[in-house]
This record gives sequence, structure tokens and C-alpha cells, in this order.
Amino acid sequence: MIKYFMISLIGIIVFMNGYCIKKGNIGLLHLHNRIMILNEDKDSYCRMIGRGLMIMGLGALISSLLSACLNNENYLFILLASSAIGVTMYYTKKDRYSDF
Repeated sequence: MIKYFMISLIGIIVFMNGYCIKKGNIGLLHLHNRIMILNEDKDSYCRMIGRGLMIMGLGALISSLLSACLNNENYLFILLASSAIGVTMYYTKKDRYSDF
């Protein structure tokens, strides 16, 4: 039961981090990523990275809640799928908006 709580907590933290980045707080990103992005692309970059993180956090939260409530670990595929979607969104947008 404690592992589901920890996954939920991590999901909430990742979701909130993604929400803050989506709203334009680029300071939460690694310095290397902030330097690589052109100034005119920062808003669009933040929106896409924030969405990817929000999908990852929401997937972690949903999968842990379903697994805990239904006492079945078959719902962890939601965590894997949302993580794959979020990471794919991150890397496609990172390459697209890269200054180098």
C-alpha cells in the first residue's frame, strides 16, 4: 500500500511541476535546456514540456489509485504508457526547438 502512496505522491509532484512549466516558469528546467531555446520559442516550448510532464504525472496518479483501490497491479501499464507519451513529447519538442 505504501508503494501506491509513493507513486501517487510522485505523480502529484510531477503534475504540479509540469503545470508550473506550462504556465511559463522556465526556471524549473535544467539550465542547459533553458540556454538552448530561442527567446521567441520559450512559450511554446514550456507549453509542450509542461503537457508532457502533466501526462506523466496524471498517469502515475491514476495507475496508483486504480491499483490501490482494486488491489490489482495490472493498472501499472497506464504508468508505463503515460511515461512513454511524456518522454516522447519531451524529446520531440526538445529537438524541434533546439538552438544548436
